[in-house]
Amino acid sequence: MRGQRGRQSRYSVQLEEKQNLKRVFGLREEQLKRYYREAVAKRDAESGPYLIELLERRLDNALFRAGVAATRPQARQMASHRLITVNGRVVNIPSFRLKAGDVVTVKESKRAKAYFTTYEKRMQNVQTPAWIELDNKNFSFKITGRPVPEEAKLAIDAQAVVELLSR
Repeated sequence: MRGQRGRQSRYSVQLEEKQNLKRVFGLREEQLKRYYREAVAKRDAESGPYLIELLERRLDNALFRAGVAATRPQARQMASHRLITVNGRVVNIPSFRLKAGDVVTVKESKRAKAYFTTYEKRMQNVQTPAWIELDNKNFSFKITGRPVPEEAKLAIDAQAVVELLSR
């Protein structure tokens, strides 16, 4: 509450939630609106949780969740710099949407990079969500299902974001 007395308005709470969501996932306004429109268009799912699911399925987020990257910005850079393959094909789009069955691997030629020299040791302490199955020996992980928004443990009210964007 910047300089405000009393309660925050509903609008300011929604705006703050939207800004937090954009900051966490490193999204621009237009990208978030695109994900919002897709979430709302899916009639058989609740918009808020489905919005989070869509964001969780991004390649950069999955690299972060699997522990391959220490941060989402680092994961975005790994994807952009062509260090990653999905199902054997190089993918350089951080927003690439993963689906169940996809196998994400660090390219063999890039494993000698300084960041990956401590990969196996780093990966010993990684706690992955249920929808990601690690294969540390092959510098890869497999998407085994759909992300569960509750498992993301984001301190963000996705429904407030949906309400704000629906205006």
